Amino acid sequence: MKTLIVCASRYGATMEIGRWIADRLPWKETEVVSVTEDPDPSGFELVFLGGGVYNEKVGKPIVQYAQKRLEALAGKYLAAFAVCLDTKGVYMKGRFFGGWLYLQPLLDALCDHPPLYAGVLSGEIIPKKLTEKDYNLLMHFYTRILKRDITEVPYRTLMDKRQVWDFTEKVLHRLEGHF
Repeated sequence: MKTLIVCASRYGATMEIGRWIADRLPWKETEVVSVTEDPDPSGFELVFLGGGVYNEKVGKPIVQYAQKRLEALAGKYLAAFAVCLDTKGVYMKGRFFGGWLYLQPLLDALCDHPPLYAGVLSGEIIPKKLTEKDYNLLMHFYTRILKRDITEVPYRTLMDKRQVWDFTEKVLHRLEGHF
């Protein structure tokens, strides 16, 4: 089954996860492409759409891609994923934050073309790769919101190839009989 994996990745984690998805697929006709290349999904049967989470939601580039390519995505098998550190979410101050809510803008962009499967996958933070703006936003998050006594953004990875492969297996299970 010809597959396109479109990744909106600022620092590389989402692209790596896209490659891990491709590794798990049982066919060779798979392309992992950055959203910045604006790939045409027309010639593909299965399309994965994934992006990192920034400001409490999946990044704008993957949402804008889905909106722009909505007509070409119609009739395709779709899978969607967000990459972040908080995959479960939390309830505080009368609201729910994180987890599946991160993925909502992408699911909304797909409107009448819901994916056959979607998931929130674990990512990482590599401080030396961050832009100054992202670094400052994370420092604000850690010191003001989480009230941690830190002087720099900590390196943190939760990336897990088994988790990504499990996600991919669930997509394949939903496709049974279609490939």
